[in-house]
Parts: sequence; C-alpha cells; structure tokens
Amino acid sequence: MQSQRTSTPVDEKLVTAIRDSVVLHGVRRTTANDIAERAGISRMTFYRRMGSVENAVLAALTQEFRFYAGTVRTGTPAGTGREQLVHFAVESVRVFATSELLGSIAERDPEFLIPYVTDRFGASQQLILEQLHALLEAGAADGSIEAATGTATTLLLALQGVALSSRVLLKMDAFDDSLVELKKMLERYLTPHGEERA
Repeated sequence: MQSQRTSTPVDEKLVTAIRDSVVLHGVRRTTANDIAERAGISRMTFYRRMGSVENAVLAALTQEFRFYAGTVRTGTPAGTGREQLVHFAVESVRVFATSELLGSIAERDPEFLIPYVTDRFGASQQLILEQLHALLEAGAADGSIEAATGTATTLLLALQGVALSSRVLLKMDAFDDSLVELKKMLERYLTPHGEERA
C-alpha cells in the first residue's frame, strides 16, 4: 500500500468520496467517475491525485486504519505497558471488525485483501505494527512484558486472524466471547515467565 500524502481539503473530500462509494458499491463496482462526482472534482483531478481506483481504495483503507488506531490509542486507559497493549489490541479488533469500509470489502471483494494476508504487509498493517512496537517497548521498560524480535509481527497476525474472521463470529453470535478469549491469550503470551502464577 502506498503511503499517504500530506492531507489537503481536496484529499479529504476524495477519501470520503472513495469510502462512501466502496461502502455502497464494493471495490469492483467503484469507478473514477463516481468518486470524482461525489468529491466534486474532475476525473482528471482524481487520476492526478490517486493514480487509479485501486490506489484510491488503499488510501481510504490506510486513513481508516490511522483514524481508528489513533482513536483506540487515545482512549487507552493508564496502566502497565501490558495492560495498555492488550486493551489496544482487543479494541482495535473490535472497531475494525465493525468498520463499514472493511465490511463492504470483505463481503463483496475479499480477494482485494488477499495479497495483504498472503504476500506482503500494506501501509495499514504497518501502522498497527508501529503501535504494537511502541507498546511492547513500554511494557518491556516497565517489566510487564516479555517480548522477542518477532513478538509484534506475531501479535499483528493473531489480531488480523480474529478481525478477518469477525463476520463469521458475528453470525455465530460468538464475537464478544472470542474477544474475551483473545484478551486472555494476549495476557498469558505477554506476561514474563515466573509471573504467570503470581
């Protein structure tokens, strides 16, 4: 996924238009004309700003992840590094699982997400990874977390797995229970050896 450029009023209108179009139509049925019309710009301006519809959708996804990650992080209560990380992780899964944009893509165009599950991390995943690294460092500093080189990536994959399965879990009425179990799993995984039975 391409990195976001510095936002301008036109960029904000564009991203909102992209999001609205994808939520309504899905990725495959979203067109440059529809986005440009919603944003009140010309199609040429759209292509100059975004390059393609695919790039535009990726930009909207990145902004969605950035907004939700920032909201969750800001709302994280005080506590140990481990408590803050577990809260951030579980609540991130909750808000992303209920995102209209992600829900529309998962329902109509799941193949759009496959490269970012099987081939490479995109900008949206990198945003979450950065937050996880920062929280792991805080937990290691206060002694509440035992982490290794691959801990942040492993956490990201675990969270991604639950988030991508959220539609099934919601249909089964098992989503909230799964988040409870996810919280337990993360607590046990991150707790330093010797403290598990404390």
